[in-house]
Amino acid sequence: MKKIKLDTFMDFRMLSSLTFSPDGGKLAYVLTGIDREKKEYVSRLRLRVGDSDRLMVSDGKIGEFFFEDEAHLLFATDRRDEKKKEKDGEEKGASTVLYRLPLTGGEAEKAYELPLDAGSFKRLADGNLLMTGEISTANPDLYLLEGDKKKKTLEKLGEEKDYEVLTESPFVFNGRGLIQGKRSALFLYQVKENKLRRLTGKNTDVGTFRVHGKDVYFSGVTYRNRRPNRDCLYHLDLETGKTHRVLGPRLIIYGIEWIADTLVVIGADGKRFGDNENPRFYTFDPQSRELKLLCDADESLGNEMLTDVEYGASRFTKADGSFVYFPALDRDGCKLKRIGLDGAIETVVSTAGLLSDYDVHEGKVIFAGMFDMKLPELYRAEEDGVRCLTSWNAEVLKDVYVAQPQPLMAELDGEEIDGWVLLPEDYDPRKKYPAVLDIHGGPKCAYGPIFFHEMQAWAARGYIVFFCNPHGSDGRGNAFSYLDLQWGSIDYRQIMAFTDKVLETYPAIDLKKLCCTGGSYGGYMSNWILGHTDRFCCIATQRSISNWVTMYGISDIPPISNFEVSSADPYSEKGFAEMWEVSPLKYVSSAKTPTLIIHSEEDHRCPIAEGYQLYTALVYLQVPARMVVFHGKNHELSRTGKPPHRLRRLEEITGWFDKYTK
Repeated sequence: MKKIKLDTFMDFRMLSSLTFSPDGGKLAYVLTGIDREKKEYVSRLRLRVGDSDRLMVSDGKIGEFFFEDEAHLLFATDRRDEKKKEKDGEEKGASTVLYRLPLTGGEAEKAYELPLDAGSFKRLADGNLLMTGEISTANPDLYLLEGDKKKKTLEKLGEEKDYEVLTESPFVFNGRGLIQGKRSALFLYQVKENKLRRLTGKNTDVGTFRVHGKDVYFSGVTYRNRRPNRDCLYHLDLETGKTHRVLGPRLIIYGIEWIADTLVVIGADGKRFGDNENPRFYTFDPQSRELKLLCDADESLGNEMLTDVEYGASRFTKADGSFVYFPALDRDGCKLKRIGLDGAIETVVSTAGLLSDYDVHEGKVIFAGMFDMKLPELYRAEEDGVRCLTSWNAEVLKDVYVAQPQPLMAELDGEEIDGWVLLPEDYDPRKKYPAVLDIHGGPKCAYGPIFFHEMQAWAARGYIVFFCNPHGSDGRGNAFSYLDLQWGSIDYRQIMAFTDKVLETYPAIDLKKLCCTGGSYGGYMSNWILGHTDRFCCIATQRSISNWVTMYGISDIPPISNFEVSSADPYSEKGFAEMWEVSPLKYVSSAKTPTLIIHSEEDHRCPIAEGYQLYTALVYLQVPARMVVFHGKNHELSRTGKPPHRLRRLEEITGWFDKYTK
């Protein structure tokens, strides 16, 4: 059989942004692949009607889209060449162009050009558009300026682009850079009048919003210098344009949905399990402003099962009929569930695997998923199971060896540790094999029995690959996912216990050729392993944390989250000591293992200083070390980074493994 190669991911196609038409008879979605010649992602809009599936927009730059009506789609794209983009940007500032596409055929025509970066569009009953748009608190009405006044303002902003004055916290975010003074505001675009109007205050940062008649409810916060770590709920009257807060900062709000005339709020107060606590379902009465618990089920909402074969937007919640639908991670995969006003939760799609995006119309469910070690495809939920509707990735895996995850469970600390092992083709227990331990990020994420390209590529090269979900992982409830001052203790012991179980079960693994890798939290654990054992022949640590003391205040991880590794004020002697106690750098003097460090220069989740510190320490201690810095890239390098950079990263890691195992 053919083998999966390091660059095979460039042939994959990924599905996202599933959207039903108003009557549910059509489904639009985005299909993304990689142009090998141009070495860039190409996203195309497709329309599915019945069993027919046709291309609608082929320019490869499709952005957000929505149905204007049953006969037309509106989509955002940028059809200017790079030189014109640069010139327009200098002359006009930010803009979003919406094109109208007739579904019966014909070319798309420019419909609206909005003078701001806009998204989250909602077409109102009167034909007007409600949307979010980014503003600056220093120039919140820049979009209104015209002529010389706008030109002079843009010129002044251009003169100031080489420096930034910080007056707020947080001030940075991964993938966006400095966010000083930036807010997401609600805007109303009156189509007939060609008039754009900002509806929210310049200091209000809007989260998610939902429309109910003339009423708009949205989550968000209003602040001037320090962003609260809990959200408020606001009401906006579209007739009067007035906004007022109806619920104070009690919850981290993940979503809001209407079931008939009842507003359902999905949020967590973090009182029991910190800021990563699983959200609960509440109902909110607009008249009495009473927030009432609807359901206290311990559901891990979201699709936090990790893979490197996803790209594009995915839906969190969707109200349909008398239910709110939501994805939730259970132990063996991401399921689609729903809840009604009686508080009962039922599972709609229960196939083990990954459900990455979906839409629902009058109970009809179509979703994008990865099951049975296959790549992403469209599926429809039916009474007797699920039916696959597409074969976008069938050819790329035809006659290719795909290692099937062998489930393996270990036990420690009174807990079961779920894990899996990938075996090379024609595995022979009488031979000896090198192996790779791969540790997931998060920590509140999870691995599972789904296709993961880099692991498959290593298995194809003759490595046994194993991975697990230790304490701290998602999908098994709050108590299991909450580390609570136990970083580097219970999680480390369980990962090592699972490693022992793998070695016991597969004695064909060469104990002298055991490799370790992981990214983000997995990078933290790789660094921790570096200072606590020399059982691995080499380590590749990616986008990692090495020093909690220096992480504090420079990352987009909120400072309050540091209390999960420290019980005290981080500026106190006790807090400082506790953060240093769980910092891998404290134990680096014990390091002996050759280590590759992969880090992106614009990583604002785990800033590159974390990698630099570790590299400097290893060189000083004369431990074999190599550091690869990716310029202009952020924390998402391995998943959505530019294709050639993703390939180089994988070549570096694989080359490091090969160097110490061949």
